[in-house]
Amino acid sequence: MKKDMRRIALLAAAVLILSGCGSNDKSAEASSSAPAMDDAGYSTEYYSESAMDFEAAEAPAEEPAYTTEEGGGGVSSTSGIDSVAPTAQKLIKTVSMNMETKEFDSLLENIRSKAEELGGYIESSDISGSSYYSMYESRRGWMTIRIPSDKLDGFVTVVSELGNVTGKSESIEDITLQYVDVESHKKALETEQTRLLELLEQAESMEDILTIESRLSQVRYELQAYGSKLRIFDNQVSYSTVDIDIREVERVMPVVEKLTFFEEISYRLTDNFYDIGQGLRSFAIWFISSLPYLVIWALVIVLLVRLVRKLIWKKPFFRKKKKEQMKEDHFE
Repeated sequence: MKKDMRRIALLAAAVLILSGCGSNDKSAEASSSAPAMDDAGYSTEYYSESAMDFEAAEAPAEEPAYTTEEGGGGVSSTSGIDSVAPTAQKLIKTVSMNMETKEFDSLLENIRSKAEELGGYIESSDISGSSYYSMYESRRGWMTIRIPSDKLDGFVTVVSELGNVTGKSESIEDITLQYVDVESHKKALETEQTRLLELLEQAESMEDILTIESRLSQVRYELQAYGSKLRIFDNQVSYSTVDIDIREVERVMPVVEKLTFFEEISYRLTDNFYDIGQGLRSFAIWFISSLPYLVIWALVIVLLVRLVRKLIWKKPFFRKKKKEQMKEDHFE
């Protein structure tokens, strides 16, 4: 019995020893193949790989090399992105002039012919003071002329020699940024329109077709609006605007920057004598032209005076007074 118990104890000890050795081998193998762990129990190998991926994601992509072409506002890219065509500077030029002339009709005709000769046109014109009721007043004209931008300076120089320029102003508006912005919006909408057409061909359900067509209609409307705006910009840039205010005068005064004491006295005396002469001339014109009315009024006044005298002398009081006066005169 004791021998059997010893055998069982030895067998159990051998099994325990063998199982312990096997588990040590497995744990060693597992420890050699398992990733390293940090103090918090996380795998250092997984953490390092995630960190590498995170750094790769956060690192900024290499910036494409841009080159600005001389004389334009566009850029070109060497990173595979389609280059943007350079946009020349867009300038809107406007000139305003005030002129006076003694030859009103001739000046208007010369301005029209010169504008047509240079490839321009009269956008609008307004002539006043030419009716019957204003025939004694000086005429005035306002013209808005569109001239090709490259011929603007020549046109202004020629027009300045046709009459007396009393004032002139010029303005330039740079719309390059606005033009580029509208152009980029238009290109983006064209790209979206192309993609919508492709999706429309692939759409199967009626709901998808209606949604795509709705957006496509909106895109086409915006494309027309942007296209119209670009055409307006192109017209304003290609053709400069010249506004001319023309006044008809009987005497053209020279334009000088600064007058001396005696020159100012001379000009003011001349103006006063001119005003007096114009006043007498206007009175003479009014008097002569109003003679028919003056004659009629004179006749009416004479008739009224005679009628009043007859009516007054017929009254008894005035008759008695008249007889007494006649008697006194007779006795004397």
